Parts: sequence; C-alpha cells; structure tokens
Amino acid sequence: MLIDGRKAKKFFVYFLSSSSALLCCYCLILRTFELSKENVGLFELISISFIMSDGDIRSNEEKIDVRDFNIKEVINLDIRKPEPFISPNISSNNIEKVISLEDYPDIKDFEIPHNDGENTFKIIESHFGDSGIKYENFYVNNKSGLDLNIAEELSKRPDINIKKDGTPQVLIYHTHTCESFMDKDQGFYYESFYPRTEDKRYNVVRVGDAICESLKKAGIASIHDTTCHDSPSFSGSYKRSAETIDRNLAKYPSIQVTIDIHRDTIGNNERGKIKPTFKVGGKKAAQIMIMSGCDLDGSMDFPDWEYNLRFALRLQKSAETLYPGMTRSLFFGPVKYNMNKTHASLLIEVGTEVNTLNEAVYTGVLLGKVLENVFKGI
Repeated sequence: MLIDGRKAKKFFVYFLSSSSALLCCYCLILRTFELSKENVGLFELISISFIMSDGDIRSNEEKIDVRDFNIKEVINLDIRKPEPFISPNISSNNIEKVISLEDYPDIKDFEIPHNDGENTFKIIESHFGDSGIKYENFYVNNKSGLDLNIAEELSKRPDINIKKDGTPQVLIYHTHTCESFMDKDQGFYYESFYPRTEDKRYNVVRVGDAICESLKKAGIASIHDTTCHDSPSFSGSYKRSAETIDRNLAKYPSIQVTIDIHRDTIGNNERGKIKPTFKVGGKKAAQIMIMSGCDLDGSMDFPDWEYNLRFALRLQKSAETLYPGMTRSLFFGPVKYNMNKTHASLLIEVGTEVNTLNEAVYTGVLLGKVLENVFKGI
C-alpha cells in the first residue's frame, strides 16, 4: 500500500504539536501545585477576589453552594427599611447584661437541622495573619500597587474626633445581612448546611449588636442599621447599602465612622472549609479581616481614601496589641465598597460561615473594645 508523503508529514507535525501542548499543560499544573504549597497567603488573598454583578470585589462567595444566593435581577426592589436604632439591647440570651469578658454568655438557643445519614464535610480550624508585609505586631497584604510606608501612615492622625456626648458617632450596618454561622463547634458540617438566613438572631446582625453593646458600655453612642440588603436579590447589595448609609448620615450628621460587618468564606466541600480562630480568656473567637480600599487613579470617585487607611492601620495594630491573633492580614487594595462615605469607613470580615455564632458574637464584643481603644488614642 502506497503512503501519501504529504499526509504522513501532516500527521507527524500534528502529533508533535499535540504532544508539546500536553507537556506544557502538565508542567503548568505541576508548577501551580508547587506554588500553592509555597504561597498559602497568596491563595488566601485569592479568596477575596469574587467579582460581583454590580462591579464590587468581595469575598469569594462562589465557594458556598450556589443555592445560597438569589442572583436574579429584581426590577422592583421593595426592600424592607426599618428605622435604625441607637445602641440596641439584645434581648436574646441576655447579652445586654455582659459586663466583662469573663461573664460572656454562650448562645445555646438554636440548632441547625439536618437529615439523617446525609454527607458531612470537614472543617479545618486554622489561624491566619502572617502573610504580606510585617510591621511590628501585625501584617498588611498590600495589593494597591502603592509603595506603602506603614510607619508614616500610622504617624498621621485619622480624621475623627469621637465624642461621648450622646450623639451617634458610629454606624454599624451589613451589606450582606443574611450571612450566618454554624451552631456547634463540631469539626464538620452537613451537606445541607445553608449559611444564610434572614433571622437576625442568627446572622451577622447579631455580631453588630454585640459591637454596639460594647461601645455603649464605653459611653460611645452608635447606630445599628439592620436593613436587609441582600434578599430577595443578592445582586445590587452594595448600591442598596449605600442608600442606607446616606440615609443615616443625613439623619445623624454626628456619625464619623461607618463599618460594614460581614462574614467570609474560605474553602469548599472537596478541600474542606476553613474556620479562622483565636482565643481570649480561654474562649474561642473568630478572626477578623479588616479591608481598606484605595483609588490611585481617581477612577472610582473615592477621594481621601488615605484617611480610611490610617484608621484601618490603627485598628489592626490595636486589635493585635489587645488580643494577639485576632486579625488576619489587613487587606489594602483597589476596592471601594462604600468606603467613600466618611473618612473612617471600613469593611470587616468576622470569621467564616463555619465559625460558630458564639465565636462570631464574642469577636463582636472584643471588636467594640478595640474600637474604644483606638478612639481613646486619637
């Protein structure tokens, strides 16, 4: 049988090209795996790179089951907007009676249901905080492109002057109000675990309550606006929370600090989900990640972002001084997240969905004390 030389040549070239492409892919996968082992801090940062439909970059919510979100566009956003209230008392479990860290009450009034025999997935308890630039007792993950001089920024005074005259100084709110937590510290979660609820006793609102109670005991008046911004539609949450901030700033012009309290998510069912913790007084608490944005080229309409950074750095340093291990590396990068509203506006992640509500609320108590300490030093 005669062999067509041209066809044979084409086959040989095709074979070589395909083999080379496969070899390149194999090398790339191998190198990526090696990098993943060497750069845990980098991959922690990747967990906050989810691009939301309204142009905001936030923590990697795609690692939660897609059922967690209703991402359909809703034309008539009839979102319930209750009146905000000043330094609320928390009736459930008598948290309003907290006087010191020693008598902090555990929350035992709820249990997340599950089906018998359903699959479980592991929770990896870990501690973050040693990635990025180290300065004294804390770390900063600088993704801004700016040559950051931390010492110089810390030496500059934040543009706030907190008063104890009864007027609201701090606004606590939640762009993703439905974000919730685990019920038990058991090292695993069930397949049906659904870390979102509109019940404000069990989501991030409860953490905001604890922060405000802690500030109240320090004589600092605060507003806790519990408006739900992420249900029925998750898309557009930041636009709706911006309206909430504007409404509060108009009603309470004395507000100087606005803090958006979230909870993060790291990991998935295959690898396990990460639970970042630290201990104070023998009790577990959820680590926090402070986020401060910047706008180096002016494209985000975010002037004066430097003031937020100065406040964020002092908060990070104070947290690690009072409660070592409390913080993950401070994230500083080209994001806005409504931080353009005041000169002291931040986003703070409290734990992840596999931290318990107990741990997250305890962190809220501690965070209020950290804020008090920062305000005293300004």
